[in-house]
Amino acid sequence: MSHEDRQKGFYVSFDYLGDAMAEIQSFFKKTGKTIIALTVKDILDEQIAYKLA
Repeated sequence: MSHEDRQKGFYVSFDYLGDAMAEIQSFFKKTGKTIIALTVKDILDEQIAYKLA
């Protein structure tokens, strides 16, 4: 994201630990850039719109 100067990015994983979510929040506080953490389950259950809202 930093290299391409994007304001929003997406991570897709099977699951996230609390440490990963803390790092995402820390990155936002430092840079003002947003990372949307999606799980495979979110995508398969079509919960993407809920997370993007």
